[in-house]
Amino acid sequence: MIYLSDDYIAKYCDTLSYIIERSVYEQYSFNHIERSIAYSMMINELEKSDASIIAFSSSEDIYHQIFPLKDNDGFIQDIYSNYSWASYIYMHLFLDLEITFESLFFIVPLEEILSLYHLYHEMDYSQTLSYVKDKMERSTLNIIMKRKKISSNNLSSLTNTSISTIKALRYSYRDIDKIEARKLLLIANCLNVKMESLLPSIHLIKQEF
Repeated sequence: MIYLSDDYIAKYCDTLSYIIERSVYEQYSFNHIERSIAYSMMINELEKSDASIIAFSSSEDIYHQIFPLKDNDGFIQDIYSNYSWASYIYMHLFLDLEITFESLFFIVPLEEILSLYHLYHEMDYSQTLSYVKDKMERSTLNIIMKRKKISSNNLSSLTNTSISTIKALRYSYRDIDKIEARKLLLIANCLNVKMESLLPSIHLIKQEF
């Protein structure tokens, strides 16, 4: 296992920029791009603080692990584009907030972050961080339920969990990381998300030199 370091974080930014820009160029939908990235082996290892894949694979190799092989003719990456800025923002939000990429995409979707480029790219990163923190109302569970248009009553019925418990978790009256794993997994499965995406932190380990 290779722990995260500043050099690997920089490579993650470059690789993520390549993946986002090329997948948009190849006309995948934003939702498909978000889910494919969030569930990729590269991101799954990153969320476990493991930089092994990024250490030994090229951006092109990782891209083709995530998306089907297509002809590369005509694609030229603009390394100074809004995609590079978006990748930088996502990586640093991930490091600062310590939540999954799936959660990040729910809180600030790819289409939204790209639309913020002209407003925020010349500002200090802290401005974007404040913007995202302001969007993190109540809990990630609440944001996911809103995005998926699932009510507390529906989730209560689907998971055989009391409505009071669902509302307590949704509005942060009760710590979601303190409920039993079986119940948390059931909620995650009903929402079709990673169980870790419902937690307030995934507790990253970063190698310091």
